Amino acid sequence: MLGHKANFPPVIKWSGSKRSVAKHLSAYLPEGKRYFEPFLGGGALLPFRNIATGLAGDIIPELINLWNAIKITPELVAKEYRKRWIKLQKEGYEIFYKIRDDFNRTRNEHDFLFLTRTCVNGLIRYNNKGEFNNSFHLTRPGINPENLKEVIFQWHLVIKGIDFYNCDYRDLTSQTMKGDFVFFDPPYGGTKGRYTKEKIDLPEFFSELDRLNCRNVKWMLTFDGQAGDRNYSYDLPKELYRHKIFMKTGHSPFTKLMNTTIDDVKESVYLNFNPPAKLTATAPDNIDKEATLFATIDM
Repeated sequence: MLGHKANFPPVIKWSGSKRSVAKHLSAYLPEGKRYFEPFLGGGALLPFRNIATGLAGDIIPELINLWNAIKITPELVAKEYRKRWIKLQKEGYEIFYKIRDDFNRTRNEHDFLFLTRTCVNGLIRYNNKGEFNNSFHLTRPGINPENLKEVIFQWHLVIKGIDFYNCDYRDLTSQTMKGDFVFFDPPYGGTKGRYTKEKIDLPEFFSELDRLNCRNVKWMLTFDGQAGDRNYSYDLPKELYRHKIFMKTGHSPFTKLMNTTIDDVKESVYLNFNPPAKLTATAPDNIDKEATLFATIDM
């Protein structure tokens, strides 16, 4: 299943997911001993990785609990979703809000999966109190349990070689060594995430990238971009990376949610290694062929 080249259905929907471009990103992945992903979210790149074993982490406990459940007890995950989904069909939308209240008290991973599959546009959104606050999607019943069960078991196979941790990104990357590869997909530079109150400490993040460079650990980073007229550019210090790619990653779900114009999203992808020359020469249409090269790191 590794190195999958077709579209791969998401098991956990996540705003900012790289699902639409995962197979294009995977073309730039180097070989390595272990795969690391410290800002896991929906894990869109996991099916396309070319390294079987690795570590993945996130600071959201219910998210990591769900990933571990999919890995260890996929039948239970499918059964728990089915139970909630049937109750929703029988008793109506009020069940969604009851389960949402339950989740905000317990942080149960099975409630979490149900909410992500039945809320408006599948957007995982928390308020300032840390409570899940997106609403029920009235015009959709949620994915059919039989269909989701199939997806759950597909991912169960994909993630067998990955160990999941509820931790800060630095705790995960501190375990890397020469020959490992890290995929970073943090909140955009200079912004806070949609799931936590805190902004990423950029000087510390840059220092961590430098530490990885010193240990000869290869990494890929999605870090800034544009959505329509909104510019989120936040250039990475040029001494940290070798190669920059501009990639079209689809449309903004938040402008869709707000019933405004559908904004195209473009992101910058940074590499601390040089990809094969043929990739820059034969890039697909969603890759800006005027990529910038920097040869300042000795990897």
